[in-house]
Amino acid sequence: MSQIFKVIQVEHFTADTLQLILKPTQPFRYQAGDYIMLGFEQEDLKPFSIASSPRNDGRIELHIRKHEDNAWNDRLFSLTSGEEVLVEGPKPQYQLDEDICQSKKPILFVAGGTGFAPMKALLDELLASGCENTIHFYWGSRHKEDLYMRNQMIALAKHHDNLDYVEVLSEPSETDTGLTGLVHQVVLERHPNLADFRVYLCGPWPMVQTAKEDFFAANLPENQFN
Repeated sequence: MSQIFKVIQVEHFTADTLQLILKPTQPFRYQAGDYIMLGFEQEDLKPFSIASSPRNDGRIELHIRKHEDNAWNDRLFSLTSGEEVLVEGPKPQYQLDEDICQSKKPILFVAGGTGFAPMKALLDELLASGCENTIHFYWGSRHKEDLYMRNQMIALAKHHDNLDYVEVLSEPSETDTGLTGLVHQVVLERHPNLADFRVYLCGPWPMVQTAKEDFFAANLPENQFN
């Protein structure tokens, strides 16, 4: 069932990446890792991952990527505070295991581009719960400027001793330092055996399919992957 949400905040992280903060007009309950269908009319709703863990005020955060020559996407990028959109959901996408913190398994988040959004929601939920597991968070993009929340992630890692945040650039500039290549390959270079890890992965479809196969080849059990 769809309902109206009001646009509370609009921030252009970059020319190609938009953050929307939306407020429901009716009670709206969701879990970290859920997604919604968003649009302007019932027949034009499209899926977007929620980038926030549940908040007391019911607001949700979305990260939206720019698509060229797409009038529907252009309309999203022209939204301003106070306007209204249509939302259907929430719908399940990713879910933290109920016993994940008790298991003490190391947790591995791998994000490509705006696939960062649901991974961030899950991470926020874990950190808010006081989970003491070792958490590795890898975020891959073509260019450093595409890591639109890198400052927030660096600050989180400084504040939480159990969080290891790693950036990977596939098309670095001459002045960039740090890790380069495909993010999932860097993961495997640093963690060649994934048998004991709980892995969450989100990004462009080709990346997800390739990474999934390579992770399973590195001994990751299917029931420890999402």
